[in-house]
Amino acid sequence: MKQIISLIALFILLAFEGAAQNIDFENDRSFQNLFIRMYGELSYAQAISTDEFKLGKIDANRFVLLMGYQFDKKTQFVTEWELEHANEIFLEQAFVKHKLAPNLHLKAGVLLIPMGFVNENHEPNFFSSVLRPVIDVNIIPTTWRDIGVGITGLIPSASLKYQMYLVNGLLGYAEGEGIYNAEKTFRSGRQKASKSKLSGLPDLSAKIEYFGNQNFKIGLSYYLGDSNTDAYQNISRTDLAAVASADSTVILSNMLAVHAMYEVGKIELKGQVVYLNNANTNAYNQKTQSNLGANVFGYYAEAAAKFGELEKSKVFLRIANHNSDLGIESNDTFNKYYLTTGYNYLIAKGVIAKTEIQSSDVFSDNRAFAWNTGLGIWF
Repeated sequence: MKQIISLIALFILLAFEGAAQNIDFENDRSFQNLFIRMYGELSYAQAISTDEFKLGKIDANRFVLLMGYQFDKKTQFVTEWELEHANEIFLEQAFVKHKLAPNLHLKAGVLLIPMGFVNENHEPNFFSSVLRPVIDVNIIPTTWRDIGVGITGLIPSASLKYQMYLVNGLLGYAEGEGIYNAEKTFRSGRQKASKSKLSGLPDLSAKIEYFGNQNFKIGLSYYLGDSNTDAYQNISRTDLAAVASADSTVILSNMLAVHAMYEVGKIELKGQVVYLNNANTNAYNQKTQSNLGANVFGYYAEAAAKFGELEKSKVFLRIANHNSDLGIESNDTFNKYYLTTGYNYLIAKGVIAKTEIQSSDVFSDNRAFAWNTGLGIWF
């Protein structure tokens, strides 16, 4: 069934009209063009408690170098290298983009999964909070990338842009242990293009966005695929018991996200809804002793207002919910609400300072508070 849906979606998107994105291939001055960008963020997070001492956490979250090279009118290469927590180096993107036709482009390499608001646009000046929204961490496992190939383009007549990729997919089981759970869904299953395992067909990732109104944006993202597992390694195809045991380590996931943003004057409204359905969770949880939910739901709604000199100041309020239903009945242990309010100040173009107060488990007896502050750069 997954293969049929993937092929239908690919056929539909190939029929769309597209146009160049990111770099103007028709501009002769862009030939042999090497460009360099960078973003980074520092943060200080301090849990607040009247009963206990809490240690603060100061972190060089990430500093990222983005480089690109345009070979000719049709072909460019983009790569992104990330230094996390001052001692971990990751390859975040590395792809070739090639113009197949005037309105159609091919991308291949290490790709960001086009899901929701933040996974593709995760520079610190894009989101209001000091830390990334919880929905874009524990449901959409930002920064989520994988090795794959696909197409991108625009539909000018409808003011739509689209992406669709076939990618290697997540790892749900390895070395005798399950990787997915209710707390962080499949965040730990990101393979990050590092010696990735592939046990089945590629997964499908697609996104379509409307850009016809300067003050209003809306997008729809979709992901479909089986998780990868090493449980099939070296087992006989005729050993039905062993194959059934390996099958129990595979999760088929359908993820759908809708995101929207509207600006009117100095007011900005932003929201995102994510729904994830996981098939085979009963067998998976029994095999791995995990607690992955059959249905996972999350959303956030945010309102912000700019003010002051050149509108450099901004205050915001965000409410979010992350509900990891175990598939049997709603479990309040994994149904959490978050309330975040804070202030941003644009020190200079590309330099932003942030501070906020966040409350988690808002409607429970276990609610907790934290004060976070940070500094971000982008140039």
